[in-house]
Amino acid sequence: MFMKNCGSCEDMCPRAFPVEDVHKICILDIRLANADRHAGNILIQKDAEGQIVLIPIDHGYCMPENFKDCTFKWLYWPQGPQAREPFTPDEISYINSLDADKDIEVLNFRGWNVPENCARVFRISTMLLKKGAERGLTPFAIGSIMCRETVKEESVIEKLVEESEESVLPGTSKSAFLESISVIMDRCLDGLSP
Repeated sequence: MFMKNCGSCEDMCPRAFPVEDVHKICILDIRLANADRHAGNILIQKDAEGQIVLIPIDHGYCMPENFKDCTFKWLYWPQGPQAREPFTPDEISYINSLDADKDIEVLNFRGWNVPENCARVFRISTMLLKKGAERGLTPFAIGSIMCRETVKEESVIEKLVEESEESVLPGTSKSAFLESISVIMDRCLDGLSP
């Protein structure tokens, strides 16, 4: 769908972006393990009062098969500290209401049979978002766990997945794997909590 806009985030200093809008995009990107969130994929619109509204677009590389390409431009906005602000109580309430399995059911019902690798990434990223928010981590802290610092260095979440895969027996059920990564993720996040 075409969205009216007055440019993209490439055209404006991030300092002007509303925290609430940035947080909405952070939640979306973390949850979907977005591998293509750059400034050109966030449009800018102004509402009736002239306030900036951010519109995320181009979600063709969401819910990938693994975490290796996660990229969140909002992590690197030096003049836009919004992702370093804590989630609000309303945002935390929304995050707590998320249910990856129900959402996968909806996607399947709507005709997209979510491949198992993609569903696993979606479940893990939703788990990370929920556990991170519960511990008071900012979107920046959670996003930093998901994104590589360099192309060749695995992200923290990739290392957690690898550790979980090594800790379970081959052919282990999906639920046993998710329980394993939950325990490993808790240990990691407890060391990061403010």
